[in-house]
Amino acid sequence: MSSLDLDTIATLKSLDDGDGFFADMVNTFLDNAKGTFEQLHAAHVADDIRALERAAHKLRGAASTIGAQNLMAMCEALETSARTGHVPDVAGSVAAIETELQHVRLALQAEMQN
Repeated sequence: MSSLDLDTIATLKSLDDGDGFFADMVNTFLDNAKGTFEQLHAAHVADDIRALERAAHKLRGAASTIGAQNLMAMCEALETSARTGHVPDVAGSVAAIETELQHVRLALQAEMQN
């Protein structure tokens, strides 16, 4: 299964009329996602459940915009768990999000080449 929703990618590409819109969207997402993941990781290390919830929410929204459906779902699950105050496997969730973020990064880089 692809890390990206191809319909969303096609829509974003269709908005690019040669002005670099798609590349700008991808690069902005990648830059912001890196920083947001760092916040997520720091919240985990600090055992700050509220910061974890906020970072997961922020990353979920960004993932949704770029069509990273798996990443979005993973972040939504973490956000929901954090909101209840009980995340059974924070380390596992954060590690899975990191892995999926890497898959998304590679998929987006490939899409920029197409």
